[in-house]
Amino acid sequence: MNGNVVKVVLWGKTVGYLNWDKTDWRTEGSVFQFDKDFLSLGWDISPIQLSLSSQRVQSGLDIFGGNPKDVFRGLLPVFADSLPDHWGNSLFRLWAQEHGIRMKDVSSVDYLSFIGKRGMGALEYLPAAIKDEDLPFDVDVTLLYDFAKSVLEQRNKVQFTSNRELLWQDLIKLGTSPGGKRPKALIAINSEQQTIKSGQVLLPPGYNYYILKYDNNDNIFPYARMEYAYSRMCKDAGIIMPDTELRTFEKATHFLTRRFDRVEGEKVHMQSLQAMGGEINSYENAFDVLVKLKLDYADKEQLFRRMVFNVLGGNIDDHDKNFSFLMDKDGRWSLAPAYDIVFSIDPNALYVQKGQFMSINGKKQGITTEDFITVAKSYNINQPKRIIEQVYDVVSKADSYLKDNGVGDATIKIIMKELNEKHKEAQQ
Repeated sequence: MNGNVVKVVLWGKTVGYLNWDKTDWRTEGSVFQFDKDFLSLGWDISPIQLSLSSQRVQSGLDIFGGNPKDVFRGLLPVFADSLPDHWGNSLFRLWAQEHGIRMKDVSSVDYLSFIGKRGMGALEYLPAAIKDEDLPFDVDVTLLYDFAKSVLEQRNKVQFTSNRELLWQDLIKLGTSPGGKRPKALIAINSEQQTIKSGQVLLPPGYNYYILKYDNNDNIFPYARMEYAYSRMCKDAGIIMPDTELRTFEKATHFLTRRFDRVEGEKVHMQSLQAMGGEINSYENAFDVLVKLKLDYADKEQLFRRMVFNVLGGNIDDHDKNFSFLMDKDGRWSLAPAYDIVFSIDPNALYVQKGQFMSINGKKQGITTEDFITVAKSYNINQPKRIIEQVYDVVSKADSYLKDNGVGDATIKIIMKELNEKHKEAQQ
């Protein structure tokens, strides 16, 4: 859609303006211009990719073109980070279809306009395509879950009907912001009042904000139960995680994780490792980002623990969107708590498809303790062998964690077989 200019806002301040440049098909992409007043605030929203201290900004050049790589979809990485993927994209395509909009006519700036104030983190994009988005509404989790399942099952055959219009609106408002493959919703829970409302906007005190990942209705790999078991394992392995829980609504049990981009009713600026570093393919590159941000040693040790846990725990979905950073209003950055950690190996896949997404010491598979130690030495991690032993001690008991949280024996057998293989590789 031509002519759509989006104002980017952070904590009530105008960051700048985005528009989509289609004047030349060879260079089609977004153009961003900083607001002059924002530059004086010192909020470095993307200190590596779009640093306020860069020579370009310091010399007065405040206009930037988007990144042409497919993963950033023509946007600067800091803004591309606000776009969802998989589930959220599926819902958006259906919404566009219903409103007679051809996807080839929709730019990434249009998509951000659609996201509006509902995105993860603290960046907001105005104007938003969905009206009245500032108004919270009650959420019937069971009704929404059943409807989400029907959407998944019917895929492109889904029809918008008047009697389901409100459900469609709820599903789209709650589900188009968070990333990831699995269907999910942003909700807010008031435990004292026993009420659940939409979590895409800020609510009065008493509400806590969660990402709800729907039960995938799979007896072999019940990911809600598996992810909760893994969150308990992570915490016992010394990995900082947000509060998590399993909650049953009538016939289905869903996984809930507390949002760390919402603290006491305030939005927190968040950037993924991908947006911060610009596509990261190795843990060494990830550590380099922490070094550039001048983060504390504790954050480096946390990254090391996650690296070891992901390998030994069979989480091969350790890509650069599954690590994030948080910035406070003083402009200080820190590593965000861990998330999206769960057993993700396909037992029927070939050996080469069971490797990590990010390499370690140049390897994505057959990773050994010595590879861990090599990385530890490069980034001055204290007592790495002790950390590895702590993580392994927890992972070796994965069967107990899984069983305690309702995962079946057949699934546990599959998982433990793969984890034992990972441990054998690590010992070589």
